[in-house]
Amino acid sequence: MNTVNAVVMYPLAMDGSELDDLHRRFPGVRFHNIAYFEPHGLRDAKAKGRVTDELLASAPALTESERAVIADADVLMALDLPPGIREWAPRLRWVQAIGAGIGQLEPAKLKAKGIALTNAAGVASAPIAEFAIGRLLEVWKDIRVLERQQRGRIWQIHQGLLAKGKTMGIVGLGAIGRDVARRAKAFEMTVLASRRSAQPGDTDPDADELFGPDGLDEMLARSDAVVLCAPHTPETIDLFDAQRLGRLKAGSVLVNVGRGSMIDEDALVAALKSGHLGAAVLDVTREEPLPADSPLWDAPNMYLSPHCSTAREGYNEALMELFCDNLERFLAEEPLRNVVDPDRGY
Repeated sequence: MNTVNAVVMYPLAMDGSELDDLHRRFPGVRFHNIAYFEPHGLRDAKAKGRVTDELLASAPALTESERAVIADADVLMALDLPPGIREWAPRLRWVQAIGAGIGQLEPAKLKAKGIALTNAAGVASAPIAEFAIGRLLEVWKDIRVLERQQRGRIWQIHQGLLAKGKTMGIVGLGAIGRDVARRAKAFEMTVLASRRSAQPGDTDPDADELFGPDGLDEMLARSDAVVLCAPHTPETIDLFDAQRLGRLKAGSVLVNVGRGSMIDEDALVAALKSGHLGAAVLDVTREEPLPADSPLWDAPNMYLSPHCSTAREGYNEALMELFCDNLERFLAEEPLRNVVDPDRGY
């Protein structure tokens, strides 16, 4: 293989030692670092297929030299891609995304040009799983009441519920779902999990029972908490509509660290107001940032966070290890890890 040009477009600039490490590890690759980070509005519009000329005009400007380097790239690692790059970077063969969510990279358009796309699924699974368990304990232990009592200088015994012995249902047993399952088992919970590809009789070492799509409602009816970890696919859009929310066990907790498109948010608010749903933990919503007039803000027993369940600590190191592993595979013309197929969802 001829000399490969790789451009790391992670939004934070790399220092010289990091580039030196890459050069030593891959002497046949020319590495460049060009930080590129688009405004949220443009990124969100790309993911939703709603790009306008006005939004495109907000893209960061590249210098002539930066554009020339990117135009000559075989490999990119990026959060965002400059507008029109598929037309002016003819050598581009592979894009490594820095996160699990890759809608803003317009994967179908990359595939149409024969450009491979891999995501960073699994890199943030540990912190996201910790976040989901932490929020769930916050609900069951009623930490909000204790915080209010501390602020009011009220010394009054208030005790929460026990996690041990409860049943957790996990929708999507990928990297995040598996890490959630392992932590739930450490709390001596029963773990039920659903996976799109599961067939009757299938088992999994991290779940007490495994369900396919046809068994989802049974799983929900038995779960004290349900954690959504599934990706965005045509099948998961509005998967939790009013009808399915009604099939959740009364008083259960719904946690979403997957994709906001999975839940009918109006139906969710209604389920909380009726008391059928005990609480909802949302780290993702259909529209982000969440508008100030969204009814989610004031829904009873709602635990909202701004898509921040991952952690910066250790993320860059894990991401670079994934990138280097995939780069070794790319150079050896071997299958890449975490390849995205836009026809199957992401």
